[in-house]
Amino acid sequence: MPATRPTQDKDRTPQTLPERAEGASRRVRGAALLLIAGLVAGPVSTHVYWMLGGTWGLYTDGVRDEVATTGTRVVAAVVVVLLIAAVLVVLARTGMWQQAFVSDRMIRFFGWALAAVFLLETLAAFTWSRGEELWWLYGPVSLVIAALALVVAGSGGARPRLHWPHRTMPLH
Repeated sequence: MPATRPTQDKDRTPQTLPERAEGASRRVRGAALLLIAGLVAGPVSTHVYWMLGGTWGLYTDGVRDEVATTGTRVVAAVVVVLLIAAVLVVLARTGMWQQAFVSDRMIRFFGWALAAVFLLETLAAFTWSRGEELWWLYGPVSLVIAALALVVAGSGGARPRLHWPHRTMPLH
């Protein structure tokens, strides 16, 4: 039987522990859906655009091409595949997709890796890329995606729990 010890929410409404856990789970799933929407609306769509030959938003050092180079298009295609894998990791991490090929430990690792990549992207946008034309766009978007990825990565028992052995009292 699940624990039904009453707790209180911020508005002093009594809740049982399963209800409270479900509320937290809903918030994490909401963050995951926002993360997926942010990934699709930002990096995925931009890289698909570059993969199809677009040049807007590319760092060109003053040289403008009509169509993105083949190298840029190949790299954009690889990034699109990686971003689709990131979406699958987010879905698996939050339990919205049950997959059988990758262990939970690897899903957890890739969740943290996703957060780390976007934290590094944020750092790069606000430091080294600050003089570039679109730093003001890439930096805040990367920061929001990194924050949502941290919420998802930290959800659902992300830290290992230690279970100490129970001592039993001798029966006399």
